[in-house]
Amino acid sequence: MMVTARTPWGWFLGHLFLGVTGSLASSASGRIIQGQDCRPHSQPWQAALFSEDNVFFCSGVLVHPRWVLSAAHCLQDSYTVGLGLHSLEGSQEPGSRMLEAHLSIQHPNYNDPPYANDLMLIKLNESVMESSTIRRIPVASQCPTPGDTCLVSGWGRLRNGRLPSLLQCVNLSVVSEETCQLLYDPVYHLSMFCAGGGPDRKDTCNGDSGGPIVCNRSLQGLVSMGQGECGQPGMPSVYTNLCKFTTWIQTIIQTG
Repeated sequence: MMVTARTPWGWFLGHLFLGVTGSLASSASGRIIQGQDCRPHSQPWQAALFSEDNVFFCSGVLVHPRWVLSAAHCLQDSYTVGLGLHSLEGSQEPGSRMLEAHLSIQHPNYNDPPYANDLMLIKLNESVMESSTIRRIPVASQCPTPGDTCLVSGWGRLRNGRLPSLLQCVNLSVVSEETCQLLYDPVYHLSMFCAGGGPDRKDTCNGDSGGPIVCNRSLQGLVSMGQGECGQPGMPSVYTNLCKFTTWIQTIIQTG
């Protein structure tokens, strides 16, 4: 089965680990777990992706004046991309922009093997000017180190099924490659890394897909997947390991 933006984040691993059904998993708690409101515009690279009917469905990250990175499983035919937003209801928020995009390029090896290489680039129809509320972030060239503290942000769904009014932030620790592989066998791939899973239950969840995990002031990864019930101690979530894709990202941006 394939993860899509419409499928609740983490559904398939809930199925594999817990044997739950789609309907049960979709009612699992969904948000940045144990996080807090971000300081307004402290994550100026954060993008919100809206569908044609103006429904928020995924996040993204501004990495170039014309390009946004997101998870490949968030693919749509077209997007409205919100930049400079603190509130999802703030399309008229001072310093924000709503831009159209009709071209997105999934990584050619996405889902080969299943769930691997979960990234895509979205080309905005026009370049955006950087400001105090909108700024790009460099992609990490170094791979994450276990124990690194990283910040994840997103508008993942609340327990009542609604979206939070404000962008949420949470700090997570990177988990060792060995632990990540052990916990996510047989779907683990080198295009992934794990973070979270501590006793504080801090985590990402459905609605956070495609959003940034920032380590050492660079974009280390994108929210990709996890198991059905978010925020379980001992069960970190999975992020696309962007240090593996710097050449592909640069090539697409330079030739696109």
